[in-house]
Amino acid sequence: MTRSPGTGSGSTWAARLVREPAFIAAAIMTVGMSGLALVYPHLDLDVAGKFYTPDQGFPVAKDTVALLTRSLGRIIPGIAIAAVAVLAIIRLIAQAPLTYVKDRTLVFLALCFSVAPGLIVNVLFKGYLGRPRPIATQDFGGPLPFTPPWSWWGGCHANCSFVSGEASTAMMLMALVFVAPVRFRMAILIAVLIWTFNICLNRVAFGAHYLSDVVIACGLTLACIAIFKVLVLDRPETPPLA
Repeated sequence: MTRSPGTGSGSTWAARLVREPAFIAAAIMTVGMSGLALVYPHLDLDVAGKFYTPDQGFPVAKDTVALLTRSLGRIIPGIAIAAVAVLAIIRLIAQAPLTYVKDRTLVFLALCFSVAPGLIVNVLFKGYLGRPRPIATQDFGGPLPFTPPWSWWGGCHANCSFVSGEASTAMMLMALVFVAPVRFRMAILIAVLIWTFNICLNRVAFGAHYLSDVVIACGLTLACIAIFKVLVLDRPETPPLA
């Protein structure tokens, strides 16, 4: 039997991607949240309003535990990124594969840690989609009007609300699930999900992001992780770094 041109192991990478559970979950999160927010535009306002009081603004933003959680939300992903960078530098200097981590693992983690939270979220979306943060809108004491997700207008010119960078960097740790030893994967999965939920809740409670900002950020990040899993981890061979 002759295989069709352009197929590998009976299917293309795109066909394998759409069957990847992580990609399916990412699509549900991104498309579902986007559709819900557009059909019911007051959803974001209603959720943000649960944490807002006219006389205090968003009081959680002054809570010590909440502030500590936010700080950890920046530090922990930073440690993960630094660890991958150090391993990549050691690999390049050694000019030989490392005994404790595969080349494809380094490539996969480097892509997951840089493309979604860096290029897509902070450069593309937050730089060009001008959605104001809740605290900057008229509904919560600010000067700007509310705009729905995916809006190209809104009055914000830098570091805008859509999508959440900190939610994306929390979700990027999901990449560790796919490279950890099998016996640890369920524990890492649960830990990352709990951590990501807390960071997302923190950003909404601070009045820094809407519900759709954090959910779509997580969906986009998980989609990138799924794509790189199929392209890098699931390939028979991955070109070495050097």
